[in-house]
Amino acid sequence: MKLRQSIRRLLSSNFATAIRIALIWTSIAILQAIYDLVILTNYDAVPDMSVFWLLLQSTGLMVFVAGILAGLFLIPRVNRWLRTHSYGMALLLLVLSTTVLFILMSTIGSFIYHAVDQQVSIFDPSLPSQVGEYLVGIDNVKNYFFWLIIAVITILGIQINDKYGPGIFYSFLMGKYFHPKEEDRIFMFLDIRSSTTIAEQLEEMQYFEFLKDFFKDATPGILKAKGEIYQYVGDEMVVSWPYQRGLENYNCINAFFEVQQIIQEKAAVYKEKYGIVPTFKVGIHGGKVISGEIGLIKRDIAFSGDILNTTARIQSKCNEMGVDLLLSETLYEQLSLPTSKFQILPMGNVDLKGKAHSHKLYTINLNA
Repeated sequence: MKLRQSIRRLLSSNFATAIRIALIWTSIAILQAIYDLVILTNYDAVPDMSVFWLLLQSTGLMVFVAGILAGLFLIPRVNRWLRTHSYGMALLLLVLSTTVLFILMSTIGSFIYHAVDQQVSIFDPSLPSQVGEYLVGIDNVKNYFFWLIIAVITILGIQINDKYGPGIFYSFLMGKYFHPKEEDRIFMFLDIRSSTTIAEQLEEMQYFEFLKDFFKDATPGILKAKGEIYQYVGDEMVVSWPYQRGLENYNCINAFFEVQQIIQEKAAVYKEKYGIVPTFKVGIHGGKVISGEIGLIKRDIAFSGDILNTTARIQSKCNEMGVDLLLSETLYEQLSLPTSKFQILPMGNVDLKGKAHSHKLYTINLNA
């Protein structure tokens, strides 16, 4: 059951990426076909429009399928190769995989095109020779190098997006944070419990791999709850949401339980690899912050304001109060959490270090 849930979660995440890639690649294929048509028109070599539409449809279909296959299988493998191989080897494997995918799609697409164009069965014995002639033709060779470049750019774009976090790279390109501005955001500080003790039990390299595995496994749960990973600080992950997105469907609360479920499903893996199953605690709070780009050589998006400091202080009270999640009263009142799904326990007014006034906090559990 747990294995099926993990596979389903992985496929769901990959499928969303696959759809985006498929739509972008199909749009590029359509623009490429229109560009070729314009060039031919300029040289008074306009093709039969029925042939053009047939070619456009067959190409669009194959490119869309190729995008789906790339998103579901190729992209995850490239990410794995980048972690386990040198960049040169990973690039070589990418080229080989893209070549296999291109030949497969070109072959199938050529069979479909010639069969429909000649109104014969796709298994007609005359088709293999025509398809073979097309595959080694100059047009297909040109298309191969064109789509190889598109595949490399796609991988590069995904890697850059993953580095900055989903949506952040787009904000960079659009200049959203070029000038500092005030905005409402929700923050979750997620911290691994007993990290000092764990670090003492494991070797330095092993402890680093432990943190790396935890953050990798936690990420799909954060993304499922539409969170943005703001930064990693040692054994801590800081997650952020635009305010309304964090409130929507209780995303800022669901993120905790999504990550908790993933780690529970992988408990046996952690136990076998490290002898320890990680547990964690979170503090969640929201309000107004100042956001903007910071830095000259290495630019980043930074958030500034008392909200972050307060969230960190709330999280630090989890050990003292014996809970895994603490939520501020400000946020709790706006979430309207359903008691049918969540068990809500008030923790009273709590003094936070460095704060003049106490804060009323809540802890949340899932109903059995």
